[in-house]
Amino acid sequence: MNDFAASITFDRLGGDPYPIFARLRREAPVVLLPKLDLWMVTRWDGVRQVLSAYESFTSAFPSLATQIFGEGSVLRAEGDAHADLRAAVDTRFAHERVEQVATLTREAARPYAGGLSSRDELMSGYFEPAASTALARFLGLPDVDTGTLIRWARHLSAGMSNFMADPGVHERALAAATEIRQTIEPCARKAADRPDGSVLSQLLHSGCPPDTVRSAENVLPTFIEILSAFLEPAAGAGLTLLALLQHPVQMQAVRDDPRLIRKAVHETLRWLSPNGALTRRTTRDVLLAGQIIPAGATVMAVIASAGRDESVFTDPDTFDINRDPFPHLGLGYSRHACLAAPVVGGIIAALLEVLLQQHPRLSLDPGRPHDLHGWKFRVLTNLHVRIGDPAPAS
Repeated sequence: MNDFAASITFDRLGGDPYPIFARLRREAPVVLLPKLDLWMVTRWDGVRQVLSAYESFTSAFPSLATQIFGEGSVLRAEGDAHADLRAAVDTRFAHERVEQVATLTREAARPYAGGLSSRDELMSGYFEPAASTALARFLGLPDVDTGTLIRWARHLSAGMSNFMADPGVHERALAAATEIRQTIEPCARKAADRPDGSVLSQLLHSGCPPDTVRSAENVLPTFIEILSAFLEPAAGAGLTLLALLQHPVQMQAVRDDPRLIRKAVHETLRWLSPNGALTRRTTRDVLLAGQIIPAGATVMAVIASAGRDESVFTDPDTFDINRDPFPHLGLGYSRHACLAAPVVGGIIAALLEVLLQQHPRLSLDPGRPHDLHGWKFRVLTNLHVRIGDPAPAS
């Protein structure tokens, strides 16, 4: 057993996991972490294999997510059940929708950007409400206020990464899922009778034989799963802005040429992905990078580590928006990639475009440091800025 792997705890990973990932890539790229009771896969090739070899690594197993969402959500199903649900909503998130969602995001973001003060906190004051408002409009959600959507997403996301089994965190996640069901079930009954083009309506009707619909019980786990991801574009936007403000030369390049925002987003999703790892379970004994992972083992495919694999990326710990284009795994990989992967980048870029248009001179507030923590989900809790003159370039 690798002694370093044996010493790793959830607390150590929650601070800055990147040095830990780097050492595991060098010494033990596929390894059992006994204190966490899971296997960790940290190199690019291994992560992609875990995420694409469905016959060996399945997403359909009892987990924190299934306890919260219910059984059979689209990202927790396999085979025909997965393909059926995925096909029902894929058109909603297709590449052809990018400009539509970007336009909705700009419209939603402008009032929030205009309301910022000279010193402000951008996660709760701008990114989260603007992104949630835009997504609600894009998906055709019923009339639920933005604060409720944010609260639901925050509790669901915390519940999915509750590895320390905090009962309060779990109870809040379950309560949020129950509240969603109580709110959405009447809408589902109405949409079952009268299709309205919303994502809920598509889940009920799309691909069904004439005069038939899926039951609310079958589609609500997927709908709750979609709502759990409502803060991910906000997280990506906040992390991209943080990275740019920490690299003044690149920040100035983006100010001079806003078209570079999309490259900055792409690089951030590689360098500092909000989604750090995806969980699978082995269906049989699997040989990976010289290690036998036994059947029934929990496996973490660490996409945050794969994004800094030295065998794939030159100088991978450096943030560089001019890096040659190359795929990243920040939104997952293969058929279980993020449902909204085609449009997420457009949402993030639009949030940043509006903010920098209205506040081109913003800078980090040195008196109020940001809080960045977590490894399965890399969470930027706050991002304090000054709207006036930027800090001197270093």
